[in-house]
Formats: sequence, C-alpha cells, structure tokens
Amino acid sequence: MNVINVYEAMERPDAASMAPRHAARQMSGNVFTLRRSGARPLSFSGRLLGHHNGYRVGTPLWHEVNLYQMDDGRYVADIRVFTKAQGAKDQFHVALVDSMEEALQAFEGHDARGDVPADLAIDDEAMSPAELLVQAATLKARVADCVAAYRSVVATFLAELNRG
Repeated sequence: MNVINVYEAMERPDAASMAPRHAARQMSGNVFTLRRSGARPLSFSGRLLGHHNGYRVGTPLWHEVNLYQMDDGRYVADIRVFTKAQGAKDQFHVALVDSMEEALQAFEGHDARGDVPADLAIDDEAMSPAELLVQAATLKARVADCVAAYRSVVATFLAELNRG
C-alpha cells in the first residue's frame, strides 16, 4: 500500500510508484481526472494522499480506494470497483467533500453490497424453485464476500493512513 502522511509535506521523487491501478488520468502537473459511474468525469488540481488496492489473485471483484486533497483544501474520496465477471462493468464512486473527516466517512459509509452484479436469471421458467434458491444463496455468499473484502481494504487503508 502506498500512503503519504497527510500531516507532513509531500515529496515527489517516488510519485511514479504512487500511481494507482487504472489510475486517474493525470494530466500536466497535478491535475487529475477521475471517472464517475453515471456522471461526467471530475477534474481537479491537487495531490494524492493515499491509495490501496484490494486485488487478490483469483478474486472476481475487488476495490481500490484513493484519497486526494484538492488545491482549494477540499477532499476527494475515490472508490473503484473492478470485476472480471462477463458483461459486468467497473464502477467508479467519487465523493467531493469539504473535510478529511467527511472523506473518511465516505469510505466507511460505502455500501459494498451494491457493487456485486446480480446476474440471476430469475425469469427462466425452466428453473425449479430449488435451483433458484441455490442461485440466491450463491449471490448472498458473493455479497458477503464483497462486503468483507471491502471492509478489509478500508480498514487497511485507514490504518496505514493513520500511521503515515
């Protein structure tokens, strides 16, 4: 995990290693452009304060979290959801807030249950009720795994951010 102590001046010699996977496109200088699902991209000038990628080998879905501070003092909490599922799209949740506390609350308050694609074919008349129950139980387990993995990512990120 790459994290910068937000209470000390940031040094840039290792900036290349700070670049997150599927990073925000960094334009000239310190201008970032973040994708947002269902909205126009957010462009701002600032700096990356911390980043953590929860990818694990074999996982079908994982989260990446990024925390930015804008030049005007506001903060950006960036939560990215990547999936290998056929036909599923990656998701990009961005919160623009006034304080560090609000940014941290955005990470803690994110509901990862909504990040799991519901790919059940419940309208398939050939499926028996037992088959539907198995599919529902499978989806429930995937949701529980996703929530646990997200909580782990955020807990690790916040602990490292606190340590600086």
